[in-house]
Amino acid sequence: ALDRLESGFRQQREFTGDVAHELRTPLAVLRTRLVTFPDQKSVAALHRDVEIMSRVVSQLLDSAEMETLVVDPDERADLHEVATDVAEFVAPLALAQKKAINLSGTKNPVWVNGNAETLRRAIRNLAENAIRHAPPGTAVEILVGPDGTVSVLDRGEGIDPEKREAIFERFVSGDNRRTGGAGLGLSIVKKIVETHGGSISVKNRQNGGAEFKLHFTALSAVQASAMAGTAA
Repeated sequence: ALDRLESGFRQQREFTGDVAHELRTPLAVLRTRLVTFPDQKSVAALHRDVEIMSRVVSQLLDSAEMETLVVDPDERADLHEVATDVAEFVAPLALAQKKAINLSGTKNPVWVNGNAETLRRAIRNLAENAIRHAPPGTAVEILVGPDGTVSVLDRGEGIDPEKREAIFERFVSGDNRRTGGAGLGLSIVKKIVETHGGSISVKNRQNGGAEFKLHFTALSAVQASAMAGTAA
């Protein structure tokens, strides 16, 4: 019975991933056609709809991939480098919305056991979410701590205290930070963080906005060097 149950879950994950993958191409074609449409004022709403659908498809694919995520015990990642990559990647998005993205905290490497690409995906998800909710003229901050923490802070509307736990569950509706999408983004972040042996917390900032904080176990210089030697 357990084998059949696991087989059913696996088939469901594969189906979700396959559907999401197949939807990416027609959405990309539709986006291109909208860009070349003569009357751009008439398609502004369609652009927004396509972007929402594209985000849902990407989240579905990410969600399917996260179900089989395994972290190599000999793999390491530098949180400072990962956060720097994310800040550079989302900067154009922030500027286009008349917002800023700031990177602060330690300037030194912060090594943790983990996969840099999936950690980058988690922090990018939080940063893009913060940018969507930050008011124009404000900045989203990515703060890297020497203790293995990464915080993403904004000056948006904050989080309803009664929904702080629920927002990390799949398909949760009605939280005040949703702007379209399937309600998968934060559940994906949580899955990535927990697979890396970490945790995620959220709180409202004193003068408005929210702070999402990722907690990892920082490696010592000796541990990081040993991992580098193993990888070599």
